Amino acid sequence: MNIKKILKELAVKNGMDMCGVASVDRFEGSPPGTHPTEILPGCKSVIVIGVRLLDGIIQANFRSFEDGRGDLKGLYGQYGYAILPNFELTYACYAVAQAVERYLGEVATPLSTGPMTMGRQISIRHAAVAAGLGEFGWMSIVLTPEFGPRNRFGVILTTAELEPDPMYSGEPLCDNCGICVKACPIKAIGAVGSEDKHSCKLGEKEYTYATIDMAKCFVVEHAMRKEYGGREDLVENDASAPEIFEALSKMPASGSGLQHQDSWYCGRCLSYCPAGKWKEHFKERELSKGNPLK
Repeated sequence: MNIKKILKELAVKNGMDMCGVASVDRFEGSPPGTHPTEILPGCKSVIVIGVRLLDGIIQANFRSFEDGRGDLKGLYGQYGYAILPNFELTYACYAVAQAVERYLGEVATPLSTGPMTMGRQISIRHAAVAAGLGEFGWMSIVLTPEFGPRNRFGVILTTAELEPDPMYSGEPLCDNCGICVKACPIKAIGAVGSEDKHSCKLGEKEYTYATIDMAKCFVVEHAMRKEYGGREDLVENDASAPEIFEALSKMPASGSGLQHQDSWYCGRCLSYCPAGKWKEHFKERELSKGNPLK
């Protein structure tokens, strides 16, 4: 019985577009507390599943950015960011974990998916790269050959020793074009070619990507100013990180969704990144004007 083939087919049957396996030794450089064996003692394999985001939902972002249709922004929040992809990933992770325990008698621990959940056990994006599903783009989001950065991922840890998939070694998926840097409305992404970058090692491969100023990113992501879709200006654009996080902690709980605080107001870098046949999916279908600076 080819259990890995069965697990990948099961992932697809549960709505996933991809599935890969990483051996636990590819996580040797994990920060303290996030190594797979610190979550599941005896973990030998890390299974990563992924689902693409609908082109029709990404185009709703373009209507918001390019046509001022802020009333459509929640479509991205519901179907592209906080809710549906994470439910789908959660169900698929559970199905794969159940199959591992039923067929192999090994232990399988599905991890949290997305901002809807409370807590993050390991870096899901690093796990996706380690499992061979893609590589990091400059904006630090995982790019896959088929869908660029327009994916979401889920992780299952297991004590089963599965054959690992090779890490991605095809044509580079990011050409450092800098569109993500230009698209960011608050300049939270370090400039291409600058020293404002981060490096990591997964297995035998090293990756470099931009350092993201998450405090600034949160200002837009959580709509902490009117210009980014908020109801009031809670901070200044040049506020310090402590000021931003203090304001974020005082924001009232959301009454419009399942999250404690809404956090789906942006997605510009993900939407405009040209990787994953962006031109064919969006420009040629006249779904986007292709202007990240507007």
